[in-house]
Amino acid sequence: MFYCGMSRTPSPTKLKLLTAIKVTKMKRKHSDAISLILLLTAAGMLICFSAEAKEGAYNGYVLAQSTIIPSLTPLLIIFLIVMKTGAKDVLAKALGFLSHYVLNLPYVVFPAVFLGMLGGYPTGAMLTGELSEGGDIDKKQARRMMRFNFCGGAGFIITAVGTATLNSRRAGVILFLSNVTASMLLGFILSFTEKRTEEKFYSNGERLGFADAMCQSVTSAVGSVLNITAYIIFFSAFSGIFNIGKYLMPLLEITNGVCGENRFSLPLVSGYLAFGGLCIHLQLLPFIRQADMKLWDFCLFRGLSAALSYGVCRVLLLIFPLEQEVFNQSAQAVRLSSENALLSFLLILGCFVLVLDTRSKKSVV
Repeated sequence: MFYCGMSRTPSPTKLKLLTAIKVTKMKRKHSDAISLILLLTAAGMLICFSAEAKEGAYNGYVLAQSTIIPSLTPLLIIFLIVMKTGAKDVLAKALGFLSHYVLNLPYVVFPAVFLGMLGGYPTGAMLTGELSEGGDIDKKQARRMMRFNFCGGAGFIITAVGTATLNSRRAGVILFLSNVTASMLLGFILSFTEKRTEEKFYSNGERLGFADAMCQSVTSAVGSVLNITAYIIFFSAFSGIFNIGKYLMPLLEITNGVCGENRFSLPLVSGYLAFGGLCIHLQLLPFIRQADMKLWDFCLFRGLSAALSYGVCRVLLLIFPLEQEVFNQSAQAVRLSSENALLSFLLILGCFVLVLDTRSKKSVV
């Protein structure tokens, strides 16, 4: 008895899987090649224009040293201690009803939102991560919080931007109120996208003693502040090489963008502060991944928040007009010079390629 050998053809499902794996490998190879070219190009620019890059990096370091480090570090340590001890529960029990009725979130969320608005980015994202890691909120709630729990903070906006840069504390207060109001409006709107939570207090997170909480908080806060400083220096080094457009700089690095030599209308600064800049977005990538959130989702709501903040600031200025203009209002159309547009575009493209590359956590076999 003879048997004819027959070739076994894969099933349609297996064919689709093999095709998907092949396409994924090709995309990853292309992404890796582009990343390599951009990284080598960036390194070459830093070497060829070392003097300009060094000056820009130094200016970024000085700016971070005078604004970010002294204003954010002590606040971040205190807020993290609150979230790691029973102090969080005291605050949540007293005012947590606000997060329930306004934001449709559990009582225990209130300290993270309240302290996040006061401390500024990346405080809100860090405290949201603390709640998610401790089991107080699920990932769906964490994603919703990441969409609105984002603000420049009282110390940065009122002191660094308002008092130090604009010589107007009142302007800083208006900017801060605009950002907070926009974030809360966005959170209130998003509250209708999910089923109402049960009105009760609970806290699943581990409560640490004060000493242990302080040790962990100092480590986390210092690491976060150093991370912010490194990003500012990195972006400032390239801003020293390229004459990045006035209206583009705040979208890349917010501290240099609004605290540097550029001047904008107050509502426009409010919008920039609500958006945060790519430098801040990169710092929040670990928390975005922790919540299983898409980067485009996060950026979309940053744009919506910026638009809301711009509008709120204009309304506040009608109600509480400033005695004098602190920004130069320019009626000139926004234009990027032809000699710098391509370089700026390549810089932004390179940053986004790196962002996409860091989000690849699984390798295809």
